[in-house]
Amino acid sequence: MNLVEYVCPRCHSALERHEARYLCEACNSVYPIIAGIPDFRVYPDPYIDLEADRAKGLHLDSQPLSFADLVRYYYSITPEVPPDLAQHYTTHHLAGVTRGHAILARLAHYGLDLGAHTLDLGCGTGGFLVAAAGQPLIGVDIAFRWLIVGRRRLREQGIDVPLVCACADYLPFPDHTFSLVVAEHVLEHIADAGRVMGAIKRVSLPDSAFLARTVNRFALAPEPHVGVWGVGFLPRSAMSKYVQRVKGIPYEHIYLRGEAGWRRLLRESQFTRFDVRYPYLQDIDYQHQSPLIRRLFGLYARMANSVPPLRPFLTQFGPYLDMVVR
Repeated sequence: MNLVEYVCPRCHSALERHEARYLCEACNSVYPIIAGIPDFRVYPDPYIDLEADRAKGLHLDSQPLSFADLVRYYYSITPEVPPDLAQHYTTHHLAGVTRGHAILARLAHYGLDLGAHTLDLGCGTGGFLVAAAGQPLIGVDIAFRWLIVGRRRLREQGIDVPLVCACADYLPFPDHTFSLVVAEHVLEHIADAGRVMGAIKRVSLPDSAFLARTVNRFALAPEPHVGVWGVGFLPRSAMSKYVQRVKGIPYEHIYLRGEAGWRRLLRESQFTRFDVRYPYLQDIDYQHQSPLIRRLFGLYARMANSVPPLRPFLTQFGPYLDMVVR
């Protein structure tokens, strides 16, 4: 299902399609097609270099496993992820379709529609792509290996959605293509979020919308990527040392912001109609979490829904922030 033509992510010129690659004659860039997935990355996933990512993805693709078993297998060959976090991440991936339905409910809550073309930016293992199946969607992620795993999920469901490996700030799509961009827990992984906002703005139609959810730097909850409390309240220079001391792992490539930081960045990106607010939470948003986190999230959601005067406080210190940009 080819919804759009691809362009060069570097210079935005038209590409020439060959059997196993795309070629940009304007800037002489070459982009391979690997296992049927075009790889338009300008730089690698910060956690793994290009060739290692491709090799790991091809290895995963060769495994005759179900989607769920492939996720578990991934962590069995990724020893740098501690066992407790591997279990947490596995549960997160397996709940992806449920969380995808939560995104659909969130779109409806904010009065946004799945339009003519929707971009799932940072689609990961494709939970939202499955939940919104039947709509004109494209999934993009910087991690080739996770696109391979996500494609296994899509194939099990009989769903054919284009998957593209690309950097969020170098999108390989023409100007004014998408009526909706969704980014679920993506922005906190990007060092230069301003460039990403510029790329989103370039590929979006004038009357489009952008919906994002991100981890709140000042959340009164454990930092979900490492399971450590209080990380966001430290100076950035001290975060990694603190996580290393408490958890024994580095804290790298995660760039949390609070409400004020995101508002400032959106203004600098010349968006004029936006809101950064406390998250619209439902049971399906957090039912895959631990019992303690489910209770805390449930209490938070009830307070947000029933006690309006608390909403500014809940925005400042809630677990997530929702960004609604029109």
